[in-house]
Order: sequence, then C-alpha cells, then structure tokens
Amino acid sequence: MALTKEIVHPHFEAAATVFKNYADANAEAQLAVYVNGELVLDLAANIAPDALTTVYSVSKALATLALAKLVQRGQLELDQTVAHYWPEFAAGGKQNITIRQLFSHQAGIPETDPRLTKDQFLSDHEAAKALAAQKPFWFPGNAHGYHALTLGPLMSEVCYRITGQTIQQFYESEVRTQANSEAYLGIPEELESRVVELLPGMPPTAEQLAKYGPPPGFRPGPYAAHVFGNSSFITSAEGRRFGLASASGMATARGLADTMQWAVGYGTPAGAISADVLEDFAQAQVYGTDAVVGNQVRSYGIGFMKPTSSFSFGSLRAFGHDGAAGSFIMADPIGKIVVGYTLRRLEYPGGMDPRLFPVLDAIRKTALAN
Repeated sequence: MALTKEIVHPHFEAAATVFKNYADANAEAQLAVYVNGELVLDLAANIAPDALTTVYSVSKALATLALAKLVQRGQLELDQTVAHYWPEFAAGGKQNITIRQLFSHQAGIPETDPRLTKDQFLSDHEAAKALAAQKPFWFPGNAHGYHALTLGPLMSEVCYRITGQTIQQFYESEVRTQANSEAYLGIPEELESRVVELLPGMPPTAEQLAKYGPPPGFRPGPYAAHVFGNSSFITSAEGRRFGLASASGMATARGLADTMQWAVGYGTPAGAISADVLEDFAQAQVYGTDAVVGNQVRSYGIGFMKPTSSFSFGSLRAFGHDGAAGSFIMADPIGKIVVGYTLRRLEYPGGMDPRLFPVLDAIRKTALAN
C-alpha cells in the first residue's frame, strides 16, 4: 500500500484504520470527510490525491445542488408541473407530472422507445426533445424506477427553460466555482492530464456472491436492459468534457466533500443552500422495489438517494448518492457529517463500494460521541 495523502484528526483514527486496511489490498481510493465543518479525514491510497475519476451517478447529487439553488431563488417550484416550465413535456400524457415526481424517478421515462443514442445524450437538447415526446412506461406517480441516464437531460432542460443555461453551465457558475471545488460536470481540456481512467471490476468471489448476489431464480425485469444498454460513452473523453449531469461527472474525493460542505455549511452560520430547501430535497419521496433496478429496495428524495435497510449509509436524515464504480457523496445533519469518496476499480456488486460501510459507521460513531 502507498498512502499518497494522509490527513487524520486524532478522534477519527478508527475510521482511517478501516480505510487503510482495505487499501492494503491495493484499492485505488480517495476519501475526504468533514465533521461539523472541520476536515477530519483526507486520504488517498495508491492514487494521486488530485487524480480526477468518473463518479457516475454521484453526478446527480452535484446537479441537484444546482436545482436546489433555483428553488432557493424562487425560480423553481417543486410542486409545479414540469410542463409549466417546458410546455412540450406535456406530450404523451405527461401534463400533470410535477418537478417533485420527475426528479424522484416517478415519471416513467427512464429511457425512450427507441432507445436514446450516444449523440442524443451528448447534445444539450436532443435527448430532452425525445423524452418530451415519450409516453411514460408506467403511469406517473404509480411506481418509481431509476432514471439512470435520462435524469441528466431532464435536469438540464428544466434548468435551461428557466435560466437559459444548461445544468452544466449553471452548476459551473453557481455551484462549483462558488464552492471552489474539484467536482466537475464537464472538465476543461487542460485537466485531461489528471484524469485516471476507471479499471474494470474483478470477478466476484464466492463470498461476495453469497453476500451481495441476486437471490436464487432472480431474473432482471424488462426495463433494466432497455435502460442500461447504452452507457459506454460516459467514460470517453467526449463524455467527460460534456459532463452528462446524470453520469459523467469528474471529481476528486476532496472535491466532492468540498462541494457538499459548501452547500450544507455544517459548523458555520449557514450553508450556501438553506437548510429548509435541502431538507425538502432530502425528504424521502418514494420507498420500495425499484421498477428499473429490479430486486433492490431503493428510496429517493428529490435528486438524492436516501438510506434503506440494504443501503444504510447514515441516519434517517442523511442524503447523497452513489456511483456505479464505487464513488459516493453524502451529507448527514445528524452528526453534521459530509463525505466524498472515489474509487478507481469497481467493487462487486456495483454502486457504492461496500467496504466503505464500516468506515462510515466508524465516522458516525465518533461524530456522535464528540
């Protein structure tokens, strides 16, 4: 193991030790943690501390902070219809879908039929145009299913109709630049030299399959292949420069933590986004079996993921998002904890690196005790 960065507050040695123990297995990971506004952990193992990696769906949490800014300014109302801001969206029976439903994965448009192409996703408006014309796959509000990629163009078009800027442009000027953080939705070309390409996951061990594998006889539902079949462009140079707000964000762990800490302002008089607005976004909107992901029980706030019994990353007030290759961002007002995490190689079963759970448990135990 080679720790390439090590900042550890003495109270949080136990959490640092858990991280170091699995870093011994050559995990290429970064971890940054604020508690009550103080940076208590800033660690990197086997990777440069300033290496930028694709954080996949953690991007959704970053973009959600931009949407929260619009709500705080009174420019976006969660219970207003999407069509109020974007009239074309009313097509196909979508006229009553609210912003709240759209960004909590209830709208029934996790893809289009036929499926969206790479070129549509990497356009400021073409994917949104196709989604606006799409009839939902389920009656909006009667189910929830992960809008894994389509949430990006949906967020962007709503932002554009209000501000004249894409979500990437608005996030850059109103969130990332203000936070002075290294968490990007679209990286400048000059930062390409710091990009570390993700590595393919290793085959799962028998122990991992027993612990995390699907139940006997499980068959994926019909939505999964339709939704997840077109994603290789995400990690391309073109994809990371475009910065699809649902999947192509690039960040360091410190950049993720800096962005969230700026927003919540734990340990300071106020964050850049009001606690009331963040509480609305962090409130669970849905809970139960995800129609797209299949056998997993998931809970979503507005743009954020919420803890469940199988994804217990914090208190009932915690909110954040994981990414397909292991990355993670979180804020928890109970304990005033902010976490940013990146990982270079996918750890089975996908989503947040499961080795991070005991690290989070140790962080939370210490934060609540001090």
